[in-house]
Amino acid sequence: MHCLFLDLASHNGLIACVTGNKTVASHPVDHRVGDHELLPRIESMLKEAGWSYPDLTHVACVTGPGGFTSLRVAVTCANVLADQLGIPSAGVHLSDVYGARLGHEKRDMRHEYWFHSTKKEQLFIRGGEWAEPSLVMVEDLLKTLPKKITWCGELIDEHRQAITGVAEMMEALLRPYSEVLPAFLSGAVFAKKQLEPWYGRGW
Repeated sequence: MHCLFLDLASHNGLIACVTGNKTVASHPVDHRVGDHELLPRIESMLKEAGWSYPDLTHVACVTGPGGFTSLRVAVTCANVLADQLGIPSAGVHLSDVYGARLGHEKRDMRHEYWFHSTKKEQLFIRGGEWAEPSLVMVEDLLKTLPKKITWCGELIDEHRQAITGVAEMMEALLRPYSEVLPAFLSGAVFAKKQLEPWYGRGW
């Protein structure tokens, strides 16, 4: 496997070249990347890895949740590359990436919570009674959280303060992104079909 991995959804995103047992090269993405910037960054990383486009056998992309434009840019790029190179692609959910970094091979997050802030009154959650990523109202969430939680993800200060008002929060220790990617992507489902952004709101 020679896989190009794209994560523009996360605040601490990544572009990486990954084989079945090693992350060969990676570039952090800690700000919004426009479509005019993405291909030059990919090509720079491919050069660093000693690869070229024809060497790619797979493309994987975090499809959400995230900013509207960032997801569109990443997913469109992944779809175009997969189509033009004739290779399979895989869309992965950001909560699954965090699950892998927690060390859950089967993405079992019953005992930890993944949060992702979105609108002021809403956030995405996975863990506990939410087996799948779900969009919830913050006020409803605060009524059901246990008194102590271990969590990971990305919270705005307002959401963090609201949760700490009802629960003791312990931030989980995450394995390095590049360390988990080979095994994580080896378990992803690749197919020759178009990826779609995941916004979690029915659109």
